[in-house]
Amino acid sequence: MTPVYRAALGGDFEKLHPNIQWRYGVDSTSGIAQVTSGIVESVYCTSKLTPPVLRMFRRRNVMPTTTSRLVPFFMDNYCYRDERGRENLAVIRRFAYSTGEQRLHSLLVNGSGGLVDYFGDGPDMLIPLNPRVGEGGSLVLESEPMQMLSRGMKLGMRGLFSTSMRYVEEWDDEEQRFRLDATVRNVTLGEIMHFRGWFTAADQPCTIHDIPDEAWPLRLEDRE
Repeated sequence: MTPVYRAALGGDFEKLHPNIQWRYGVDSTSGIAQVTSGIVESVYCTSKLTPPVLRMFRRRNVMPTTTSRLVPFFMDNYCYRDERGRENLAVIRRFAYSTGEQRLHSLLVNGSGGLVDYFGDGPDMLIPLNPRVGEGGSLVLESEPMQMLSRGMKLGMRGLFSTSMRYVEEWDDEEQRFRLDATVRNVTLGEIMHFRGWFTAADQPCTIHDIPDEAWPLRLEDRE
């Protein structure tokens, strides 16, 4: 199988920084998972979302809901093929707040129309992604408007509800570690969420039996 980012970027994958290529050069046949640890220097969640929405997002692992600084951060990547034969990259992000851990679960899939990212345990959101190579060989992800998912329905978030994501991952030569910068914005509310920080990464052996349950969504989602 072809790694999800290599399939999405084509020949441009080779323009990524070598360490970014290493990060995303594995697939479901590699027998490798990648574990990372670091610090989120700033994590922010808007106060403009209602408490019921925040509780749902936190319970379903859609996004962290607590604003803080210097939060220990862990991000684990697992590759597998789903029941439809699609290459998947599951990303489990953990924010170790002093008040308790919060998570952001996402699943990147090589869909029929390109790269899509499913957020939350349901999954609860569908995010079509446009990846490209940025300055210094960084990986830049810019999304089209997000869509809410519920059983049997896909609800587009457009107009006043239009919400998009931008994610940048790069290699810091001076500090010899990775940096990330993620922002979610709504046209009405402005910045909904961001987290920015650094991490180091390592490969570890991983078979299909070693993949944790939370890497699998509660339902197989074939809407792209």
